Amino acid sequence: MRRSQFTESEILHLIQEANAGVPVDEICRTAQVSLRTFYRWRRRFGGLSAPAVMQMKELEAENRRLRALVSNLSQRLHEPQDAPLPGELPHRADRLAVRASGMQPQRASMLAAERCGGALVGRFASVRITR
Repeated sequence: MRRSQFTESEILHLIQEANAGVPVDEICRTAQVSLRTFYRWRRRFGGLSAPAVMQMKELEAENRRLRALVSNLSQRLHEPQDAPLPGELPHRADRLAVRASGMQPQRASMLAAERCGGALVGRFASVRITR
């Protein structure tokens, strides 16, 4: 989407000029914008002050970020789950396979720490040995 060549403060100044009584046609002619653009700006920024516009921009950015997170989580929910997600406990068959393979408890604890993002948590976290 194309960005405006005017900043929010410039748009607010033009709207304030119109509120002060300067004819809209004259404002549009000097700023070289169409009437449609000016009225769209007025509808969007009409009664706002400069701090309110900055807060609105921050909220829009946060909204975009949150929507991206929700869509990412939605995609992850709809994917087939072959492998457990990080931090998720492995299935009982996987735990039994670790025991049957004779993996050392310290190695198993390191693998668990990697799955948890480096955190050693659980009942026996204080007795686990790390490298």
